[in-house]
Amino acid sequence: MDAQTSYQWLGKLLVYLELSGASNDRKTFNGALALLADGVAGNEHSVRFEDLLARIPDYFELDEPSLPPVAPPIRRSSIGYFTDD
Repeated sequence: MDAQTSYQWLGKLLVYLELSGASNDRKTFNGALALLADGVAGNEHSVRFEDLLARIPDYFELDEPSLPPVAPPIRRSSIGYFTDD
C-alpha cells in the first residue's frame, strides 16, 4: 500500500471513530495507526477498508448506538367523532 492510500485510510478511520463517539486524542490516533498497521501487515494488496472497520471493536471500546423509539407510545384518546353536539 502506498503512503497516500495509507494516509487516506488513516483519516477515514479517525473520522469514523470520532463520529462513533471516540475521543479525538493521542490514544485514539495511536490505536487507529496500530489498527491500520496490523490490518495491512503481510497482505497489503488484498486488504479492504471494510475489513479494517470490522476490526475496530478489537482495538476500541465504543458505546453501542442507542436507537430512538420506532413510534410514540400509544395513548387512548378521542379525535372528536360521535360527539353529542
